[in-house]
Amino acid sequence: MVYNVMKTPTSFKGKSFHTINDAGRVSIPSKFRDVLKTKYGDESLILITLGSHIAAFPIYEWQKLEKMWEENPPRDTQGKKFLRYLYSTAEDCSIDRQGRVLIPNMLREKTGLNSECVIVGHMNKIEIWPKSKWELEFEDIDVENLFDSISEEFPELNL
Repeated sequence: MVYNVMKTPTSFKGKSFHTINDAGRVSIPSKFRDVLKTKYGDESLILITLGSHIAAFPIYEWQKLEKMWEENPPRDTQGKKFLRYLYSTAEDCSIDRQGRVLIPNMLREKTGLNSECVIVGHMNKIEIWPKSKWELEFEDIDVENLFDSISEEFPELNL
């Protein structure tokens, strides 16, 4: 059987190391910009902070989340606080002609982003991590144990 390798990127995957300039701009990897253009037809993003990092959602993916929240609004206090927090940190951003996005100062301060960062593809979103927090997150990960637990939970993955 011959497999056809897709030429059109379908999701964000991979990681790369970048530097944020003094104005707060960082280059978005070209392969991520390709996904934005080919899959979403737009290079606009919604940036939110998730504590340790920034999540950058294509507008379409953000609108899907908003529709879900509108149809199933949180009923408990924690859920309402969570949405209030997300919306209070959300910022509309576009990628400029040089392939960069301006990360607002408030988001940089909340996450501790200063100069070195890691830009990570995560299915339908892009994550921007301070390099030190990314390294800390994965410094003592036991990959073999992680694969074993995922294999038990999802045997169809055949890992």
